[in-house]
Amino acid sequence: MTETRVGLIEFGKAIHDSVTVPGLGELPGGQVSTGRAVRGARARLRRGDRIVEDDLRIGIMVRKKYFSSEVEPVTEAGFLKDVYVAVGRRDLGNGDALELYTDDAVGPDLSRQEGAASVVAPGFDPLTGFYAQVHVREGVLRSGALATLSRGGQPMRVLALSGPLEELPRGQVATVLLGFQCDVPPLAGDVLTAFPSPESVEQRNGTAVVHGVSDLGTGSVVAAVEVPEGRAATFTVGASIRVLRPIGTTFNERHTVIAAGLPVLSLARGGVAVRSSAGSRVFTVGLGTRDLRQNDVLEAYVPGVSAPSAVLAPPPAPPVALVDVNSAPGESLATLPGLTPPRVATALELRRRQGGFPDVEAFGVAIGLQPHEIVRLRGRATAGRVALPETGVRQLDI
Repeated sequence: MTETRVGLIEFGKAIHDSVTVPGLGELPGGQVSTGRAVRGARARLRRGDRIVEDDLRIGIMVRKKYFSSEVEPVTEAGFLKDVYVAVGRRDLGNGDALELYTDDAVGPDLSRQEGAASVVAPGFDPLTGFYAQVHVREGVLRSGALATLSRGGQPMRVLALSGPLEELPRGQVATVLLGFQCDVPPLAGDVLTAFPSPESVEQRNGTAVVHGVSDLGTGSVVAAVEVPEGRAATFTVGASIRVLRPIGTTFNERHTVIAAGLPVLSLARGGVAVRSSAGSRVFTVGLGTRDLRQNDVLEAYVPGVSAPSAVLAPPPAPPVALVDVNSAPGESLATLPGLTPPRVATALELRRRQGGFPDVEAFGVAIGLQPHEIVRLRGRATAGRVALPETGVRQLDI
C-alpha cells in the first residue's frame, strides 16, 4: 500500500463559515492548511483526535468570488485558500478537518449492497456537476451512501437527494447529486448501486518529527524526535506508528506513508527509559525498521477504536426553522437580525419586482445590510427555488 497525503482542509478557519449554492443549499467553508485541495480527491473526516469516516470524496468544490455574493466552481485550491465543499456528509463544522489522500491500491468495502436504482434522466450543471433522476428498484438509497455505476468508474458518494431527502425507499423517484467525482458520467439506463457508508474510527495520538537516526544494525533504529511547538503527542511502548515522508514545498507539501503498523519498541527521555512520552517535546523512540530519515514524521495511532457516537460528536442542537427570504411574509422577515421595518419593506418590493433572490448573501446586499449583518443571517434564513425573470432558468431541483 502506498498512500500519499496531498492536503488538509480545516473548517472554522475560512473567512465565511459557509456559502449558499443555488438549488443545493449551504456548503461548509474551510481553509487549505496543508498541500492542495483537489476536486474528486478521497478524504477522511478527522474530528479532534479521531478519524470518524473514510472514503469520502470531494464531489463539489467552489470558492466565493471577490466582492460578490456569487460562487464559482474550482478544480483545485492551494495553500491558505478558502474553499467550500460537498463530500457526502452534512455535519461538517468548526474544528473538523478533511485529510485528502491518494491510494490506488486500497478502496472501500463494497461487499454489502444496500440498494440499486435505475438512472432515468441524467444532467449536468456547470456549478454542481453531474446529477440524475433515478428510480429505486431495490433496497434504499441514502444521502451520503457509497455508490457505483454499472459502466464502471471509481466508487463515489451520493452528495444529496432532492428535497433535501435523507433516504429514498424502493419504488420512489428523486434526483441524485453526484457532482464532479464521476469518472464515468451517468447515462439513461445505467444502474446506480448503493452500499453502506463504512465508519473507520481511529484514535490519533499526535505526531513527532525525526531529527536524528541511529541504526542499531539489527533491523531497527533509535530516533531522536521532537513534537512540533503548540501540539501534543502521546507515544507509548507497543503502540502503532506510521512513518510519513514529506515531499514538495511549503506551498504544495505532501506526505507519503512509508510504513504503517510499526510497534514502538522503546522510549526514553533524557537517557532514561520510560513507558510513555506524554507531555514531552523531545525524546527518543525505537522502531523495528531501517527506512527512517531526518525530517520524517512519526504518527502515533490506535486502529479500530470503538466509541459511542455521542463521544465522536455532540448531540445536534434543536433545528431552527429557517425563514425563506423568497416566500416568507413581512412579519417573518422582521424576525431576522438586522431587518428593520424599512429594510423589510425594501425586501418585499425587490422580491415583487425581480421574483426573488438567488441566495441569502444576495438578499442581504440588495437590502443594504453590512457584511457583519449578512453573516448573522446564516443559520436563520434560506433562499428557496425561484424562477429568475431575466433568464427564465430555474435553479437545480436538488
